Amino acid sequence: MSETMGQIIRRLRKERNLTQEELAQQLNITFQAISRWENETGMPDISQIVPLSNVFGVTTDVLFGKDGTDGDEVIASFIKDAEKKTCNPPQGISSFAWQKECCEDVQRLLEVYPNNYELLSYSLGHIYGLLDEYKEIEDYENKSTEIQKWQNELIRQANVILSHCSDIKYLNHAHKWLAVLYVNTGNLEKAEEHAKKLAEFSVYDDGGSYIAYVLSRMGRTDAAMKKRADNIYKALDYLKFELISLAGNYKNQGKLEEAYVCYRLYPDIYDIMVGNRDDEMPFYGFYSYDYCAEVCVQLGRYDEAMDWLEKMVRHEKIRAKNHNVITETKLPYFYGRELHYCAKTYDRTDAITPTLAWKVFDPIRDTDRFKAILADAEAFEQGK
Repeated sequence: MSETMGQIIRRLRKERNLTQEELAQQLNITFQAISRWENETGMPDISQIVPLSNVFGVTTDVLFGKDGTDGDEVIASFIKDAEKKTCNPPQGISSFAWQKECCEDVQRLLEVYPNNYELLSYSLGHIYGLLDEYKEIEDYENKSTEIQKWQNELIRQANVILSHCSDIKYLNHAHKWLAVLYVNTGNLEKAEEHAKKLAEFSVYDDGGSYIAYVLSRMGRTDAAMKKRADNIYKALDYLKFELISLAGNYKNQGKLEEAYVCYRLYPDIYDIMVGNRDDEMPFYGFYSYDYCAEVCVQLGRYDEAMDWLEKMVRHEKIRAKNHNVITETKLPYFYGRELHYCAKTYDRTDAITPTLAWKVFDPIRDTDRFKAILADAEAFEQGK
């Protein structure tokens, strides 16, 4: 059943955590007028529709019940194009300015489809990315009003999902971004509240295993295989993050051997999957070669440390070679999956030598083998 205008006004007001008095103050009217609208004993004057839509940050169509929950094809196309745009900034524009422009693109489409959960979910990540960029700009201290505005918008959009959506995928996204935001703003009780409501294992956020089972029973074997391969990919990505985090906890406690076992498990799994194939790079991200080397030096196992440093340099060479290559992987665990590495160009040409400059590597710095590793890294970074 469609909402009346009074119900829409009440819902939008509550989603924005406004009292009737606060809304009335922004519209320069009495709170009794707001009460009459919501109780449907009165209607806003036509002159109040635009100011009301501005306060709520929606189009006037929304107030008349055209809530923008449709447009799935438009939104899917927009997100696909937005991903390409986000990852490929033009030369001469700062990372902050580009992230803000991309974020504002999403907000403009939300004015047309304000209650589309996929778009809202996508928006949350963009807003958080922008908030993260604010930390890097020179006049960060003078941007508190802007930052607060975006923080409030993230909270509002997440609450729209939590208040009206039943899809676990979007609920998970809302709880995740709220938890992260509250951690970074120091509200740890609220962060814990939302973190506890997250589905624990992301493979099952969209019922991945059950979807694959149903597809298989329907005879759609190829689609079922691709879904299971996607589940495996997500599971391994999840494992990588948890291993690295657990290793960091052990290292902070001074338990270096335990940290080393955790750090090395993922690259060991990766080596087993890929073998010596230089054309495969299924995961784009952190592999912990450098941390394995760091812990080995601290344990006095210098040759083992340099084994890991050599692997690190080789890994970066493979990453640079395959960067932005779109190809279907031949690994059976990732059946049908395309590998695509974001930005147009490989941008980590200064990633290795700063790592090799870590003070922890001083005990091996004067060895011939370390010097050879450093020379190889410098030649790679200089494009030789």
